[in-house]
Amino acid sequence: MRARRLSRIVGWSVLCAGLAAAASGAAAAWPQAADDESAAVRAFTERVDRYASLRSRLAEPLPPTDARRSSWSMLLTRRYLASAIRAARRTAAPGEVFTPAVADVFRRRIGEAIYEVDVEGLDDRDREPVVDVVVNEPLPVWALDPVPSAIADRLPELAGGLAYRLVNGALVLWDVDAEIVVDVLPDAFAAR
Repeated sequence: MRARRLSRIVGWSVLCAGLAAAASGAAAAWPQAADDESAAVRAFTERVDRYASLRSRLAEPLPPTDARRSSWSMLLTRRYLASAIRAARRTAAPGEVFTPAVADVFRRRIGEAIYEVDVEGLDDRDREPVVDVVVNEPLPVWALDPVPSAIADRLPELAGGLAYRLVNGALVLWDVDAEIVVDVLPDAFAAR
């Protein structure tokens, strides 16, 4: 009888110790998750700043965008800038700015925004025609949808001349001046 009682005490002690360890592990995971998110956002911001610096360096010799210039002249300036960016980033590929860690953070934040606000119709992957989104390439204006403020408010602010856009259910980092895709986050509305 004494052995049985001792066995129960040891069993309960092991169970309590296991629960305590699991609880402390979950509590320790919370600060780590917050640190991981802030590190991902910091990495995203650094990559965006690096791109903005490259773009401003390449745009320096070009004439400034001014409303008084002809539309033809402005179009040529945009095309030259886009061409210079393509040459400087010839190896750019999806995920260069939206790294896997950044993509996870963005998808989670977008999911939270969608949960709180009715944003029906944003995930337009079924919309015809489908547009191929390629890094460093332009997109037709009709394919670019603005990001609702409920979502944009949860995403990091961007350097001047860059904007978030939605295309076929993907979040696009769009260069407003060069009119090209900087990076793309496919399936932005898919919670992972």
